Amino acid sequence: MNISNDIKFSIFLGIIIASAFFFILGITGLLVALGLMVGYIFVFYLILNNFELDMSEKIVFSFFISIGIFPSIVYLLGLMMSFRIAIAVTFILLIFIAYLIKKLKKK
Repeated sequence: MNISNDIKFSIFLGIIIASAFFFILGITGLLVALGLMVGYIFVFYLILNNFELDMSEKIVFSFFISIGIFPSIVYLLGLMMSFRIAIAVTFILLIFIAYLIKKLKKK
């Protein structure tokens, strides 16, 4: 099986980030790092996956986009409802947006 350099870079970057959080903050830091990767970065990676970008560009862009957009939407929804519900609604909303972009790009 031939693994591309982009996938190797992604795995290497994920291991470096997770191990840094683990060595600095312990198991709690590792769980936080994994939560950030799944909750923030993965959602925007799915959105950016619909465009003509390299994998490393998608990862970096999704990280920086997620720092601003995800918490902003959660905060605005949190003014009207519970923050736990707002986090779930935002996650579902962003996954739905990624699905819509993929559907519209096919047309």
